[in-house]
Parts: sequence; structure tokens; C-alpha cells
Amino acid sequence: MFVGTFCCFVAVNAQEKNYKLNIQVIDKDSIALQNVNVLIDNTSKTSTDQNGNVSFELAEGQHVFNFSHDTYFTKEINSFIENNQSIIIVLDTNDIALQEVILTAREDKGLTTKSIINRKAMEHLQPSSFSDLMELLPGGLSKTPNLTSTNRPLLRENSGVPTGYATSSLGIQFMIDDNILNTNSDMQRSINQGQMGYAPTAHNKITTGIDMRSISTNDIESVEIVRGIPSAEYGDLTTGLIKIERKLGKTPIQARLKVDGFSKQYYIGKGFKVKDNWSLNTSFDFLNAQSSPSDDTQNYQRISASIRSDVKLKLFNHPLRWKTNLDFAGSLDNVKLDPDNALAGIDSYKSYSRRVSVANNFIYVLPKEYFFNDVTFNTSIQQGLDRIEQTQFVQYAGPTTLPISTKEGENVGVFAKSSFISNYMTDGKPLDMNARFRTSGKRKWFGLSHAYEAGLDWRYSKNNGRGDVYDVLQPPSASMTTRPRAFKDIPATQNLAAFLGDRLDYKLNNHSFTLYAGLRVSKLLGVDKSYKISDQIFAEPRVNFQYGLPQFMVAGKPFQVDVTMGYGQFYKQPTTYYLYPNVQFRDYVQLNYYHNDEQYRYVSYMTYVQPQANKELTAAKNIKKEIRVDFTYNDHNFFVSYYNEEMKNGFRSVNQYNINSYKKYDAAQVDINNWTTNGPDLSNVSYTIIKEHAAYAKTENGSVTKKQGIEFQYRTPRFKSINTRFTLSGAWFETKYYNNIPVYEKPSVSVGGIPGSFPYVGVYENDDTYKNSNLNYNLMMDTYVPSLDLTFSASVQGSVFNHNMREKIVATPTSYIDLNGQTHAYTIADESDLYKQWLIRGVATSNPLSRKASYTVNVNLKVTKSIYKTLRASMFVTRIFNYENPYYYNNVKVELQNKPTPYFGMELNYNF
Repeated sequence: MFVGTFCCFVAVNAQEKNYKLNIQVIDKDSIALQNVNVLIDNTSKTSTDQNGNVSFELAEGQHVFNFSHDTYFTKEINSFIENNQSIIIVLDTNDIALQEVILTAREDKGLTTKSIINRKAMEHLQPSSFSDLMELLPGGLSKTPNLTSTNRPLLRENSGVPTGYATSSLGIQFMIDDNILNTNSDMQRSINQGQMGYAPTAHNKITTGIDMRSISTNDIESVEIVRGIPSAEYGDLTTGLIKIERKLGKTPIQARLKVDGFSKQYYIGKGFKVKDNWSLNTSFDFLNAQSSPSDDTQNYQRISASIRSDVKLKLFNHPLRWKTNLDFAGSLDNVKLDPDNALAGIDSYKSYSRRVSVANNFIYVLPKEYFFNDVTFNTSIQQGLDRIEQTQFVQYAGPTTLPISTKEGENVGVFAKSSFISNYMTDGKPLDMNARFRTSGKRKWFGLSHAYEAGLDWRYSKNNGRGDVYDVLQPPSASMTTRPRAFKDIPATQNLAAFLGDRLDYKLNNHSFTLYAGLRVSKLLGVDKSYKISDQIFAEPRVNFQYGLPQFMVAGKPFQVDVTMGYGQFYKQPTTYYLYPNVQFRDYVQLNYYHNDEQYRYVSYMTYVQPQANKELTAAKNIKKEIRVDFTYNDHNFFVSYYNEEMKNGFRSVNQYNINSYKKYDAAQVDINNWTTNGPDLSNVSYTIIKEHAAYAKTENGSVTKKQGIEFQYRTPRFKSINTRFTLSGAWFETKYYNNIPVYEKPSVSVGGIPGSFPYVGVYENDDTYKNSNLNYNLMMDTYVPSLDLTFSASVQGSVFNHNMREKIVATPTSYIDLNGQTHAYTIADESDLYKQWLIRGVATSNPLSRKASYTVNVNLKVTKSIYKTLRASMFVTRIFNYENPYYYNNVKVELQNKPTPYFGMELNYNF
């Protein structure tokens, strides 16, 4: 029976015939379409080649074919296959889908002013890191990547930010997949900032927040950059919010190779469908960059890997979505001396960081009859492993002494070796935990539609690192003012916040009104009661209002105008670095007795231990106001907005002065015959008492940053005849920086030839004041031809003007402090005093210093083309044409000699 059945099966299959089917897919203009997805009998899937062709071998009988493409209408046909044949399929253009292909940032028309950047725009931009995406914002300009130094984020601000005004960058909150990137426990700052031409300074980020170099764009699906007033859900920010959403769901294997004159980047990722309700995404990314093509002394590397899970479940018969992310991120900054330098094999700077994070997001949909419709609970934990390692050859010209005591008072130092190799490091282990609970719902009462939200937000930051580690007998500098300190001894900080908000929608005839009102209340926990901020509660009201005018017809097309206004208060809490700075040690040599016999060498120090913590420090506050008008007509979109921001208490480091005194012994009176086990007998050695004002740094709420400006963007429809869209965007930025607390300065004038011995400290009402203003523009023409899968864009961008002014400081002090700690008013008579006349600061007669640059023009080109159905090639040239008009510096015309050079590169993308 088995043999009979088998023979019948073979006979039947022997009679079944397969036929070859050739299909060509074209559009109505007879242009072949590549990368059209072809689904056969809802089982097997393939796509057309560059000539629009695809071939099959199919069994005789009825078959169903489904043809789909992003910018064409889907078509399904049924065909009975009974012989070899060729057919042509014509697809109709989906004009709506074609209009949705946007290759720059799209401005949202909702309550909050924000830019949305999709995957298509990122692919065309060909970024190396998140820094490159900032070009797409109104007022943003393309730049040659600088991947060997920290890339600080800036919103509504030009790049000329003076020292001491970093709070704007620190106050930009980054979120990835609805989880906060918390950097509040970052303490990585080299103990020797001046090594190798101040190499460590270029990599500091503890005062500027996220380093945008560390964020790869390869996994990003979309980005929202909120420049306006976000809802009360988001806090611990002053300037803006950047929300990043990464790819989820099934995807083919995607690989990317990008090469340019400064870097090489490699990426591979894949999305799996484990089950119908479960998808898994994995990716790996590596970037290797150097400062210039011919200079390998500065190098930056970035590694990132990710596993993301998305599971859709049922809990009590209601949908529950569970998203889990496991991420690893690493970066390395490596600086070495030029090989021609004799010390190239010794001196080095290396800074690396490692981050491992786990996040779980739960979104649960509640029954419709409940007051709240959904509940979201997000948790994340991130452990960092950071280290700055430095090696330095130290050689002294003569006998040099070192202080080693960690206690205040008189102590005995040591004589250092004449030369040695100093190895030192900063070791950090920042631990950040975040939890956010949010619930929301929608109801309609009395003709008003309400969309309300409420929730809690908790953030925990603690650094468990070893901190500053070095041998006190072989320090990098003999004049160091610190001692080794462990970060793990610093308390953790916690930020707890509650928020509540409601959005009301109302329509009256053809008028529409939308109002959002929210309140966020936060408190910093875990801070000692001696700090002022420990008792403070911060309230942040947020209001946005939008009025949609009735549509009216122009040439038979609707014209829509929306007016949006917003007001919000925002607070950024001081970080661990600001709250708990290291103490400062001031070591004064009282006696330096050097003898050829080592047993008779002796150095006496007077050490002062100065705490630098500011217990009056509070959160930085920013008040934002804006008004925006949106116009929409026949797929033409235009917006213009005016904003005004004022932050009066940003964080800044300022000098304070203490009065220290010490003994100065007469070394000639030391008698080695009266030497004891503790050194010389100093009872009969005469000395003088010396007093001085000793400076120390303290973080204050003293930086004022005032911003105002106008942003605009006009975007045309994609003209069908040429498949081209025109986008004109730009912004006028005006930012003013100044301090609003007294400034303490001691003239660098010596008394009796003793440096630092000047007996007075001047108190001045202001520091340098800066005013920067510029008007940037960007005209982009992008062409997208779906039939060829070709994207081409040309942009003309630059500045209409760029003015930087440094206003005159007040030269004369309001008062001064003497060596007894007494404060005296500064009078006209003091201007002729032997010493006090030097308190008048030197101010350049040319002040206010001004740099007035006029227009610049840069032309950039980008092109992306699918070579085959799995391969996409891209290339770009930045500044293929460049012109900068001569500018004026203090009314003196300056002709530019070294103009920016073109920057170009290419990349390949594979989809298997």
C-alpha cells in the first residue's frame, strides 16, 4: 500500500508543470520602477531590479500578485499561469505619499514649536553623529565634523558662546525611546587641564551635558527637537527637549559604510519577527575619526550595540505593550604628541567611557469606562565606567618641594625627584536610575474635549568611582591645589517631580481653540540640610494656546492660518559636580632648607583647606515666551515664530578670596647642629608674618543669558513635473551674555618683587558682556524620482550678517577689600594712591570690541541612488562653492585669507 501511494504521488508530481513568468513594472510614463515589492500568493516576497523586472517559476494554476511601493498605489492582480509569458504592470503615482517624502526637518503645527526629522531625511543627510542633524533646524548650517572634541548641543543660539555660559547646553534634555539620558553624576574632569596644549579641556562635558558625538544616528527612526514649551511631563531642563525614537519591528539586514576625509563608520542591524506579537531588533555601530586626514595625533572612536524587544500582550483582556532595551555605548578620546617630539612616546591623554543600560517601558490600555485610558511606566538603569588616563614626563630645573598633608595647619613636605614619569587618572562609575509613571485620558464635558495627564518622575544619580587617583610624591605639577578624592564618598542626589496637565479643544462654528495648561512641581532630595536647595520646592507652570482661524478659499483652494502662543518656566537642578566640588588646598612654603646631605633637607608648609561648595546654590531658571503663525495653502507651508527667553541665574564659576597668613622663616638662621628627628629647631629662627588674599573658585547662580529671535520656514509642495521641492528656512538669533553678581579681582602687581602680594582685592559691578546676533538662511532644492529611486539635493546657505560685540567693562571698582577683611568704598582719592590706583582695570580704548561679518554663501550637494535592489550609494560635497564677504573688526576691513575648504565623502547602504 505504501509503495502504491508513493508511486501515485510521483506520477502526479511528474505531470505538474512549472512555467516561467517575467513581469516588468512601470509607471504611466513608461519609466521602469525598481524596488517594487512583489508578494506572491501571500507567501513569498521579492522586488524588482533596476530595470523594473522580476522573474518567477510558478506551477500551473491560479496565482495572486500584490505590487507595492512607498510612492505608488498598491495593485493586486489574479492570473492563471498555463504557459511561459511576460506581462507589464502599470502603477499609478500616489501623490499624497510623494508629498510626504521630506528631506529636511518638518515643522510641527501643533501646540509646541518643534522640528521632526524622519529616517528619509537622515539617510539623505548622511550624518556621522547626532551633531550633523542640527543643520536641519531653522538657522542651522552645515559644518565640517569635529569629532575629536566635545560637541555641545545648542538650540536657538549661535556657536559663539563665551566661557561661563554653559547652562543653556546643560539644560537640553535628551531622551531615547522615552527614557532619559541622565548625566547629573558625570564628574570626569582631568586634574591637569593644561596637559599637551590643553587637550583635556577640549573633551570636558561635565558642564555642557550630552556630548552629541556619542549618539549614532543609524538606529534612529525619527527625532523630535522641541524648541518651544513642552508639556509639564518633561522637566529638569531649561532650553529644550530632544526625543529620539529608534527602529522597531521586522527589517532586512541593513549595513552601512561611510567614508570621508575625517572618519570611517560601519553599521549593521537587523529586525526579527520572533512571533506575531514579538519583534526583536539588534544593531552594532563603530566609528573611527581623526582631527584631520594628515594628523593621527588626535583620535576618537565610538562603539555602540543594542538589543531592543517589543512584545504586545494581553492583561485582563486589555492590551499591554512591553518594550525592553539593552544598550552598550563606548567612546575613546586619544591624544598623543607629534612623533617628531622627543617625548612622543611618554606624554599621552586617553579618555574613555563605557555605558551599559537596561530600560523597560510598559504601556497598558485601560477599559474605556475608566477615567484614565492608559498607564505608562518606564524604568531605566545605566551604569557607566569612565576613566581619564594621563601620562606625563616631569622634570624640574632645580630642587622642588611637594606638600602632602591633607589637614589644615603647619606640616612638613618632601623634596621631589628631579625627574619622573607621572601617571594619574580620574576614575568615575556614574550610576543613574530613572522611573516615570504617567497616566492619561480623554473626556468631553460641556462641549470641551479634555486630554489630561498626570504622573510622577524620579531620578537618582550616584558616582561610585575612585575619583582623582595619583601618587602625591609624583604629581603632574608641583603647584597642584587638590589632593586625591574618591567620588564614591560623595552623596547621591535624587530629583522627584509630579506633573499635571490638561489640553482643551473647542470649536465654535469654523473657529478652533486649543489650550494646554500644566504644572510640574519638583524637589531635590538627598542633599544635606546645610544646603539652601534642600528646602526648596520648584513649581513650573506651562501654558500653550492655539487659535485656528476659519478657512477661506483662494482660487478654489482652502487657506488655513493658525496662531500659537506659549509661556513656560523651567528649572535645571545643579549637578553633582556643582554641588560637591573638591576642596582646594593652598600650601605656603614657610621654610625651604636644602642641604647636600639629604638628612638635612627640610621644608615647612602652612596648609589651608578651602571648601568650594556653594551651599547657597539653587536651580537655574529659564522663562520662555513665544508666538508662532502657521500658514497652509495647497501643500504650501509657511511658519514664522518669535521667541524670547531669559535665564538670570545660570551656573558660573567665579573667584572668591580668603585672607591667609603664614610664617616666612629666615633660612640663613637654621643651625644643623640643632637638628632633631622632626627637623631643625625653629624656636630661635626669626620669621615674619605674611598675609595675602587667596583666590578660590566657587559656582554661583550668576550667569545671565537672554535670547530672542525669529525662526521661519517655507516649504513648497513637490512639483510633479520635476519631482522637486523647495524649502527656505532660517533664523535671526540675538543672544546677550553677562553676569549679575559682583566680580572680585586682584591685580597682578607685585609688592617688593613678591608675586601675588598685592594687598587689596577690587569689587567690580560687572564682567565682560557679550552680544551675538546673526541671520542665517538655507535654501534647499531636493528632487526625488521614485521610478529611479534617486534623491538629489542642492542647498545654498550661509549668513546674511554675523555680529559679535564685546561691550566695555566698568574699569573702576565700587569697593575694595583689605588684608583685614574690611570692605571700603572706592573714592576718587584712591585713584592716586600708590597701591589702590592699580585696582582700576585696564580697558582697551577700542572697546566695545566688535566683529561685523556680512554675508556668506555656501553651496552643498548630496545625491543618493539605488544601484541595485539591495544596494544604495550616496555621496555629498559640502561647500563645493564658498564665498565670505570681507568683514569689519572695530571698523577695520579684514580680507579673509584662509577660507573654508570643501568637505566630501560617500557611503554605501545594503539591505539584504
